[in-house]
Amino acid sequence: MDILEKVEILREKANISYEEAKNVLEAANGDLLDAMVILERQSKIRKPETEIAVSPEEAEGGESREAAGTEKAGGASADMGREKKASWQTEAGARKVRRTVKKIADVLRNNSFHITRRDETLFTMPAWAFALILLFTWKWMIPVMLISLFFQVRYSFEGKDDMTTANDFMDKVGRMAEEVADEFKNKN
Repeated sequence: MDILEKVEILREKANISYEEAKNVLEAANGDLLDAMVILERQSKIRKPETEIAVSPEEAEGGESREAAGTEKAGGASADMGREKKASWQTEAGARKVRRTVKKIADVLRNNSFHITRRDETLFTMPAWAFALILLFTWKWMIPVMLISLFFQVRYSFEGKDDMTTANDFMDKVGRMAEEVADEFKNKN
């Protein structure tokens, strides 16, 4: 690399004149790195920011490698670091979404939805089928299900998974419907 190229590099990095760049380069005996150090000490060049690169696996709880602690001179390289971090966060978020969807799919596949009236099973279907029906017909299904509670129809889930929270909720709504129906009967 000739002297002119080195002067041009120093001018770009430090935003200094040709004369200043030539003088600093001469003080550094033509060594570009030494010239950059001199300019850094004079605060004409920003000191590089230190970033530690972390892989997505490490971000989720693995050990951090400081071997990747690369120094990056501000500006564009710092932006790249932020972009990589945002990319890893997006990937981690996507993995969480996939795990959640997989859990929901497992619950829907391993359980069934039961409709009973006075302890007699009227209808049973896979939980995934009930979820699909409810998804596409919720405007009609929810009112029908609520009205049917007044006629002693009850709903529950059964299967591999612990569905006590959902079943307790449906039992509570069923008891409330019974109480309302009893109050209505007593008033008439």
